[in-house]
Amino acid sequence: MKQPAGPREIEAKLITGLREKGYKLTSQRLEIIKQLSQDRSHPGAMDILQKVRKRIPQISVSTVYYTLEMLKREGMIGELEFYDRDNRYDVNISNHINLICRNCGKIEDFTEAVPFSSQKIEEQTGFQPEGMRFEYYGYCKNCSSKLR
Repeated sequence: MKQPAGPREIEAKLITGLREKGYKLTSQRLEIIKQLSQDRSHPGAMDILQKVRKRIPQISVSTVYYTLEMLKREGMIGELEFYDRDNRYDVNISNHINLICRNCGKIEDFTEAVPFSSQKIEEQTGFQPEGMRFEYYGYCKNCSSKLR
């Protein structure tokens, strides 16, 4: 199994990607990218805002949302949308399974092979997948031990 990229590698990849696409790399955008690359918890926009404000107190909510939307639109991060909680953001854009705790909301990546490849789906059905999202819902190690 391939080891996940480290924070510096993720940060460099996001910065390089934006630079290649012609985006301005403001200090606020760079700080958001830094926070995203260091936080593997799939943070929400307000989590990112709270942490970035410790270093840049004047950063606005709209700047955080705009930067996240830009990164998502460019295919550099994923957004996990929920109907009953805040959306969360994932720097791991490879195909993987998200393990979502029903109790505390923690999201972990499970990076073993996903059940089906998009090639197999297309070969068998003619459907051309453009993306996928696999999620398992249950209880994380911490919450399951408390529920016993």
